[in-house]
Amino acid sequence: MTSARSQTSLPEPAPLRVAVFDDVVAARAEHFHIPGLDVDVHAHADDAVNVCTRASYDVVLMDFAMGPGRKNGQAATAELRAAGFRGKIVAISSDPAANAAMRASGADDALAAKAHLRSYLVHLGSKHLKR
Repeated sequence: MTSARSQTSLPEPAPLRVAVFDDVVAARAEHFHIPGLDVDVHAHADDAVNVCTRASYDVVLMDFAMGPGRKNGQAATAELRAAGFRGKIVAISSDPAANAAMRASGADDALAAKAHLRSYLVHLGSKHLKR
């Protein structure tokens, strides 16, 4: 006997909107096609407040150093919080001191190593779809 619940599938939730601000990820032209997520990669965070406001991101992954003459992740994180961004911000620098500086500026969390970025995104998408 099949239950009514197993015959009826719930609609999949809208994907989480995720922004990755990282010059190296952008330079590699990395794309992330992960179930449950809609991921955009940005090479710098100079205009992060406008970008995040316009695109209504739910989660921002922020590198610290994005090239000479560019705004760093600590400043961008502080500006996002000052502008009222309420989404989750995750520091993704491979430098623990840089991650700590971004956390002090308003980041909610930090990855221990940037090498784990794709794994973190897969986990985030899976967690979102299970809701």
